[in-house]
Amino acid sequence: MTDIPSPPPGWTEAAKEAAADLGLETDWSALDAPDWARLCRRAGEILGGQGHALAPGWDGALARALGRLDPVAVPDELARDTANTVLAEKGEVFAPEDDA
Repeated sequence: MTDIPSPPPGWTEAAKEAAADLGLETDWSALDAPDWARLCRRAGEILGGQGHALAPGWDGALARALGRLDPVAVPDELARDTANTVLAEKGEVFAPEDDA
């Protein structure tokens, strides 16, 4: 994981916008892992739309900038979607609870 010392300007604002979009509070340390992951995905979408290139580890840098002590990496949704597509092509049945 690339260690980004501090996020570029606009990242904390994107996190606040993402929280508002998702109906989440901005008490960053109180967010549970699933909500933090949702917030990071949405903030990443916002930042990508603004032309920011997000390097590996960007979510950890954002967590540190927001004072979140337990940065949780954003799950690799693309990898999960790819795996589910492969299962579907093979005729396998899968459900989100199967990942538990």
